[in-house]
Formats: sequence, C-alpha cells, structure tokens
Amino acid sequence: MRARYSAFVLQNIDFIYQTFHPQTRRFQKRSDIENWSRNSHWQGLEIVKTTESTVEFKAFYLDQNLDLQTHHEKSNFKKWNGNWYYVDGKLFL
Repeated sequence: MRARYSAFVLQNIDFIYQTFHPQTRRFQKRSDIENWSRNSHWQGLEIVKTTESTVEFKAFYLDQNLDLQTHHEKSNFKKWNGNWYYVDGKLFL
C-alpha cells in the first residue's frame, strides 16, 4: 500500500496500473488514475489496520480547490506469482 501511495505522489502511473491484479486491471482507466494523481496534492498516509490480504488506510490530499480531503478505504490484495496486487476496495464515507 505504501508503494502505491508513493506512486500516486510521484505520479508513477505505470507502477499504479501494473499493481492492479491482472484479473481487474482491464477495468481501470489510465487516464482516470493519472488525473487523480496529478490533480491531488498528497499530504500523507495513515495505515489504520492490516491483515494478510487487506489494508485499511487514510490518504490525505488537497483537491483542486485546495480543500483537505480524506480517502478512507479498506483495500483487498491478492498474491499472484509471488507478488501482491490490488484487487479492489471499499470506501468509507
């Protein structure tokens, strides 16, 4: 999760895209990922809770209006060919 957050901060869109699980990757739009990464001013990451295959986190960012936002999610990961991949997540509103 920390690597994916860092990739958003550094706008490393290829890394973010490649860390989606191969079964779900085709549902992702690179342009959406890039827009969110580039239009957000990332402020920090808080890991709330982890299990072997889930990470609950809060990512803080300033939106285009410079309002502080919190992306609170419980992410599901799956190991495939020795690597962990992001499958999906549940947002907390």
